[in-house]
Amino acid sequence: MAIFKKICIIDDDEIFLVVSKLIIKSEFFAEEILEFSDGKFAYKYFKENIDSIDLPEVIILDINMSLMDGWEFLDALQELGLADKLNIFISSSSIDPIDLEKAEKNPHIISFIDKPLTTEKLETIRAKANIV
Repeated sequence: MAIFKKICIIDDDEIFLVVSKLIIKSEFFAEEILEFSDGKFAYKYFKENIDSIDLPEVIILDINMSLMDGWEFLDALQELGLADKLNIFISSSSIDPIDLEKAEKNPHIISFIDKPLTTEKLETIRAKANIV
């Protein structure tokens, strides 16, 4: 049985999405995986379905995306009143100290997970996610 009912991956790297889904499925980590190739598409989904969706327990969010980056997506989630209801993990290949510091200071981000996603990193997510 999967640990999480639903998780969401927001990343514009198609290879990262494919590999991450394979790892998540092979580890029976989640029953359902929502995926979006940009923060803008994810935001649209959350906004249009705010009253009717079961929220994902975990969001794995990339920082650098073209239409709406991860920081803009987080701001938009806050405006919808959803940021406090989700376990958000930043997943990035960025080693920019500014990004790391910004992630650490943001109260809506549980942790910074560097790419690629691995079984060990899924264990970190499992351990740190606040699931009631």
